[in-house]
Amino acid sequence: MEETGLLEDLRSDLAPPAAEFSRALDNRRLLMGSGIETPEPPSLATVRKRAASTLERFTANEKAATLKKGSGWANLIKEIKTASTDLGAGVVRSWKEYRQSVFTGEAPSVVKGRIAMTPANTAAFKTYEQLHQAFRAEFDNLPADKAAIDRVKALAARLTETAKGFDFDVPADVKRFLEAIQTGGAKLDLLTDVVLKWLEENNAFDTYRIVPRSADGSR
Repeated sequence: MEETGLLEDLRSDLAPPAAEFSRALDNRRLLMGSGIETPEPPSLATVRKRAASTLERFTANEKAATLKKGSGWANLIKEIKTASTDLGAGVVRSWKEYRQSVFTGEAPSVVKGRIAMTPANTAAFKTYEQLHQAFRAEFDNLPADKAAIDRVKALAARLTETAKGFDFDVPADVKRFLEAIQTGGAKLDLLTDVVLKWLEENNAFDTYRIVPRSADGSR
C-alpha cells in the first residue's frame, strides 16, 4: 500500500502537464490533418527521448524509487511543460499564418476606398464585409474541430467569389492586379509600371507583400 501511494503521488505530479501536453498534440494533429503545416519543435523530440528512457528504467524495476532516483523525473516534468508551451505557440502561429494563405483579399476598409459605390458594388461590398467579419472572427481562437477549419475554407471561397463582383474604377492594369489580389494572388507580371505608379500615388505599397507558392500551388 505504501508503494502504491508513492506511485500515485508521482502520477498526480505527471497528470496536469501530461494533459496539457496531450491537448497541444491534439491541436497540432488537427491542423496537420487539414493540410495546415505546423512544424515540430525540437523540444518534442527531447521529451520523447526522456519519456522513452524513463519508461525503460521503470519497466525494468517498477518502483517509485526508480522514477525518483536522480533528476530524471523532475526533468521529465519540466521538459513536458516546455514541449507543451512550444507546441502551443507553434499551433497558434501556424493558424494565424493560415489566414494569410487561405484568403489573399484585402480588408473591407481597403476595398471600400478603391471602388466606386455603385449599386452593384454596394451590394457586393455589403456581402463581402459581412463574410470578412465572420472570417476574421474564426481566427480569434484555435479551431475546435475539423468542422471549424472547413468553415474557414468555405468563408474564404465565398469571399473570393464575392470579390469577383467588384468593379474597380481604375486603369485596366490596376484593375487586373486588384482583381487578382482579391481572388487568389497576383502574379509578378501583373505588377506593371502603371500598377507601380498607382500604388505609389495611393500610398499602397505597404498593403502588399510577395510570397512564393508552394509545390502544390498553395501559399
